[in-house]
Amino acid sequence: MSDLDEEGQRLLSFLVKHLKNVEPGDHHTYVGYRAVHKELGLSLRGGTWGRSLKLHGLSSLADWTEAEGKPAITGIIIDTGTGTPGPGYFGLFGKAEDDTAWWTDQIRLSKEYDWTPHLPLSAIPQAPTASDIDAPAEREEITTYRIIRDTNLSRRVKALHHYKCQLCGYTMVLPDSSNYAEAHHIRPLGKPHNGPDVMENILCLCPNHHAELDYGVYRIESTDLAMVTGHTIGDDHIRYHNESIYRGKP
Repeated sequence: MSDLDEEGQRLLSFLVKHLKNVEPGDHHTYVGYRAVHKELGLSLRGGTWGRSLKLHGLSSLADWTEAEGKPAITGIIIDTGTGTPGPGYFGLFGKAEDDTAWWTDQIRLSKEYDWTPHLPLSAIPQAPTASDIDAPAEREEITTYRIIRDTNLSRRVKALHHYKCQLCGYTMVLPDSSNYAEAHHIRPLGKPHNGPDVMENILCLCPNHHAELDYGVYRIESTDLAMVTGHTIGDDHIRYHNESIYRGKP
């Protein structure tokens, strides 16, 4: 989240959460300056609600979206009297104040865009607990067994990959429309493997591939892994999996 200050991050998190209630082009589903203050517990600064919100992160967030080429998500914050954003919203992007078609399109793009990699970890929804996570189960003594963890590092890896499996590209969409993936430690944590809890030892996977790697069904080839900027995989961890976990043909 480079160049976006803490107040801008907080406001972005609020807007992303609010997006599910927004209908592009229907300003009645948008949110007013005063309402943002109330929901975030912000004090009034600068004399008006609009000026105040600029000081509380609106300006920094708007500047960041323009500089980074992101959808202009700040357009869902409006003056409830006029039903439009402040004039600075259009001016920042070099648009006329009556360019409602562009404004509506930016809101549509904001709803479609995956903001997860740009949210602070505290704002990223944690994966739901599996229904049978606490149920006792018999275990056969094998090399590994599955323990689904969702640490900060795991959530960061999944966010960087937009919850897409690094082996097949599949993303599981839950009933609430959120995306789901699982984090797999290539060299398992704990005894007897004692793998490290570091990003270089974590893969973002669909449940099927997670299970296949846990049970040694799948051999990892680095060329098969989809990679993104900010996440690299340690060759030593891949080698450990292939030599100590994988149970198929050499």
